Amino acid sequence: MPGYTLPEQPKEAPTGPAQRPVGGIVPAGLAQAARVLLVGTWSLLALIHLWLEPAQRPRVWFPGYLVLALLACLSMAYRSLRTQGRERLAWALLAGSAFLDIPNLSLQFLHVQGRLGWGWMIHAVSLLNLGTGLLVLLGVLSFPIGPQRGGMFRRRALDGLLFATSVLFLLWVMGVQGSLRTAAQGMGLRVLANFLNAALFGGGLIFVTSYNPDRARGPLGWLAVSALAWLAALSCWTFLGLPDAFAREPWVLLAGAIPLFQGLAAWSSAPVDGSDGTSENQRRVARQLPYFPVVAALVVLALLLPWVSLNMMRGAFGIFLAMVALLLLRQLQAIQDLQAARRTLEERVQQRTQALEQAQDTLLRTERMNTLALMGAGLAHDLNNLLSAIKGSADLAAMNIEEGRLPAEADFTRISKAADHAALLTRRLMGFVRREPEDLGALDLGQEVRDLETTLRLLLPRTVALSLESLEREPLRVKSSKLRVEQMLVNLVANAGDAMPGGGTLRVRTGLTATEPVEVSLEVIDTGTGMSPETLERIFEPFFTTKAPGRGTGLGLPSLKAMVVQDGGRIEVSSEPGVGTWFRILLPRVG
Repeated sequence: MPGYTLPEQPKEAPTGPAQRPVGGIVPAGLAQAARVLLVGTWSLLALIHLWLEPAQRPRVWFPGYLVLALLACLSMAYRSLRTQGRERLAWALLAGSAFLDIPNLSLQFLHVQGRLGWGWMIHAVSLLNLGTGLLVLLGVLSFPIGPQRGGMFRRRALDGLLFATSVLFLLWVMGVQGSLRTAAQGMGLRVLANFLNAALFGGGLIFVTSYNPDRARGPLGWLAVSALAWLAALSCWTFLGLPDAFAREPWVLLAGAIPLFQGLAAWSSAPVDGSDGTSENQRRVARQLPYFPVVAALVVLALLLPWVSLNMMRGAFGIFLAMVALLLLRQLQAIQDLQAARRTLEERVQQRTQALEQAQDTLLRTERMNTLALMGAGLAHDLNNLLSAIKGSADLAAMNIEEGRLPAEADFTRISKAADHAALLTRRLMGFVRREPEDLGALDLGQEVRDLETTLRLLLPRTVALSLESLEREPLRVKSSKLRVEQMLVNLVANAGDAMPGGGTLRVRTGLTATEPVEVSLEVIDTGTGMSPETLERIFEPFFTTKAPGRGTGLGLPSLKAMVVQDGGRIEVSSEPGVGTWFRILLPRVG
């Protein structure tokens, strides 16, 4: 068995109230010796108890139990001295509860010896039992349980009370069957004290461990075994009719296991806060643990109702009503928790949605600026040609003036047209940068494509020929916006230009489909490098791109598809390596 080693006080980032041992490390030999002494004492007591005749057992049982209680008291007092904060208080209270067993056992032993009468002794023992149970409950509840968020504390408290009440109901029903009729002889208070102690002890442990079952692997686990031994001993007592001479029975050894496991809890090498390494399934089972005795109580009540008189079950019905009230409160708490979780989820969804919208807007602006850089190169070339034309016309006019001739009107006309053309190019570029607000409505897709011819030519190298074709003479009306149409075309044309580094032909074609209902089609066909089937399957995945780093974001085609879907349309694409790529956008036609 490993030596008893208490962890040192953490020096950095404490996770909760001060609860670690101080004052050095407990020698492993001391912990080993203490555990051997506890187990050996109980084992020796058990062997002697089973060897003796029933009439002789009480003379050995009470002194032996007293020794066990004293060892448990010293063990828990020692651990209290080695800890601090709330854990020190918890162990001190548990040590006090074990200490109260000493006068309790002494009074019972004197009664067995015939030196004390039944009268006031039974009341003193009952009060000592109540005091023991109260100190045990306070001790368990004093263990640190970590920060409590939302309604966690109320959930823990209601779960613990539900467990305690249902256990008390089961014990009380067994007491009725086993017979609480002896209450008239002074046993009523004693029975009630024992039932309350065991029920509240278990409820307190549920309060401390139910939402972190990993804590049950340390000292709290030994205390839980102690509570089970307590419940088992009480069950045997009640089933046998609540005999006063219980020290003669073999099952009384279960009662001796109560201080044994309490002492072993004090010498456990694990901290009380647990390591929080439990799985979600273990947590789910632990959260359902308080309801197991509730189900058992319901079954027992249903079985007993046809056979037991209401007069005998009056006390059980009172406890059952308290259990029902706690169940209703727990249900109310669950509803409040659900409402709080719903509000929290709605707030988080709203926050995430806003964050995603902002991120999408930022990424689209980035894609737009990348396209703008490409357009800027074409614009610089065209502006340079226009400036050359303006300068040539101005130089020609200056030469005429130097030679004494008036400048020709054609020279000024060429200058004016070139300036207007340059202004148109810059306006289109600035309009693309500003990203004017969308105004969804009916527009003529063919006319919008023709209006964008100058902008589209800016996106293409001089080695690529641009051809705009319209298969219909009538208006091709769709519900969209100038901005969306521009974004769709700019995206497709820019990609087509990148796919034709050595030159080629790009055709932009608009028309109507021959299907029903009739749709407006926008086709972009290039003679570029094309795409492989593997690439074609992934082109609409966000951030997927075949371009070199810094040349593309992988968001152009996904954003294009999103805009087409928002307009109620769909997009088709086919490609063949070395031949080219064909994009087709289909939008609903409006009247």
